[in-house]
Amino acid sequence: VHLLKKEHYPLKKTIEDAFDKCNVLVLEVDFSGEKLLQAGMLMLQKGMYQGEDTLKDNISEKTYQLVKDKLHSMAMDIEGFKKCKPWMMAMTFLETKMLQLGFNPTYGIDMYFLGKAEEAKKEIQGLETVEFQVGLFENFSKEEGDKFLLSTILEADQMEKELDKMITSWSTGDVGSMEKALTEDIEKYPELLAFNKKLLDDRNVLMADKIISFLQTGKTYFVIVGAAHMVGKKGIV
Repeated sequence: VHLLKKEHYPLKKTIEDAFDKCNVLVLEVDFSGEKLLQAGMLMLQKGMYQGEDTLKDNISEKTYQLVKDKLHSMAMDIEGFKKCKPWMMAMTFLETKMLQLGFNPTYGIDMYFLGKAEEAKKEIQGLETVEFQVGLFENFSKEEGDKFLLSTILEADQMEKELDKMITSWSTGDVGSMEKALTEDIEKYPELLAFNKKLLDDRNVLMADKIISFLQTGKTYFVIVGAAHMVGKKGIV
């Protein structure tokens, strides 16, 4: 889980012990050293419209109005986001909402273990690059971008309850419950099926192939990916 609260620590001893024994920490993306700053700059650069284009020009009137109202309820003005691409607006909105609920990327599992790995001078690798991840969003069609932003906004009111449910599933290892939480959205928004395949299923195959290649090296790897990649028939496991 990429954003957590301080109260979710300490982790179970088995997890900490497994990390202590590893030679290499593997994250979705290697954010060590200066790479986190570089990733943030790339996302900003790719996630904002250049020239005359604006968010309003690229989403439906219904979605625009919903985003405007939701931001207003959070004491924010849509004018400050008018150059955001729909996927960037959705991610900015999600992170802002999670921060307001007390979740923080500093306490995310990846950042927690990254800090420990840098301290212990362990080797750090990424399964993907930031360029690849940003490219996924950049390749959205106009319709996919609109649907992604719309479903993000519509789900916002349920977010606290859903997050608590998901984190309980994650922390107790309840795979069935986690899978159910992740598939409910698709049942509600079947038009996101193709998007979900692109964002999860297709990447899981590439990630699994890379993890298989680690088995040939003789080193011990500790791999961290978002929980959504772990469950279901098409999950990495």
